[in-house]
Amino acid sequence: MKNLQQYQTYLINLDRADERLKLMENEFKKCQISYERISAVDAKILDSSTYKVKNKYDRDLVPGEIGCYLSHVKTLETFIASENGFALIIEDDAILSDDFKSAVENSLSNYHKLPTKDQWDVLKLFNGKRKHIKIADIDEKYIIAACGTSIPITTIAAIWTRKAAEKFLNKIKRPLPTIQRPIDCDLQHAWEFDLRIYNLLPSVVKPAPVETQIQIDRSLRKSKFPRQIQYELNRLFPKYFYLINHHGFKKFYESFIAKKNELIK
Repeated sequence: MKNLQQYQTYLINLDRADERLKLMENEFKKCQISYERISAVDAKILDSSTYKVKNKYDRDLVPGEIGCYLSHVKTLETFIASENGFALIIEDDAILSDDFKSAVENSLSNYHKLPTKDQWDVLKLFNGKRKHIKIADIDEKYIIAACGTSIPITTIAAIWTRKAAEKFLNKIKRPLPTIQRPIDCDLQHAWEFDLRIYNLLPSVVKPAPVETQIQIDRSLRKSKFPRQIQYELNRLFPKYFYLINHHGFKKFYESFIAKKNELIK
C-alpha cells in the first residue's frame, strides 16, 4: 500500500555537472535533507527514438529544453514506482532557505486538512513578486496561494502529488513522451493536464548564481514574433477561465484586477 504521507526528495543533476552537485549537497546538508539523485538526460547525447516533439511553443525547442523535459519525466516515473505519496523535485541550481525543510513538511502535514477543492496537485516553491489569490495559511509565515494570471514559470523546485504525476505522464506519453513546450511552459497550461498548481509563499527557494545549462546561444531562445502572438492568443481565454473556474470571479477580480492583495515575493 502506498504511503500517502511519505515524500521523497529528488535532485535532477547531469552526470557531468559536478560543481552543481556539490552546491546541492551543501544545501541539503544545511537543511538536513536526504535525497535521491536522478541522472539528468544530457542534451548533448539525446536519443530521438525515445521521445517525440509536437511543437506548440512560440519558437523551436532547443536540445537543453528537451533534455530538461525528459529529466522531469524520468523523475516522475521514478516517483510513481516508489511507495511515496509526494515527490519534492529540485533542480541542481537552487539555494534553499534555512527553514526549507520545515516549510515543506508543514505544507504536507496541512494537505489533507484543506477542503478537497483547495488541495493542490503541484506546489511550486519559487515565485516572483506577483499578485495572488490566498488559499490557506500554513503557519504564521507561509501561505498557499494561486499566483499571477499565468502560472509562474520555472521548475527549480516543486512538490508533486502521486495523482498529479500520473495525470501528467498519462497525458504526455503516447506511448513515447510527446514534448509540446519546455516543461515549465507546459505546466503553465495546467488545464490541459487537469492540474491545480499553486505556490508556497513567500518563496523558500531562489536560483543559484550559475550559468544556465539549457542553451548558450540566446538567439535560438528568442521567440518568433508571429508565433508568439499566436501562442499567447491560444492560451489567453483558457488561463483566465482556469483561474475563475477554480476560485470564482470575485476572488479573481479582487486579486488581479482590483489588486487588493499585497505582493509577496
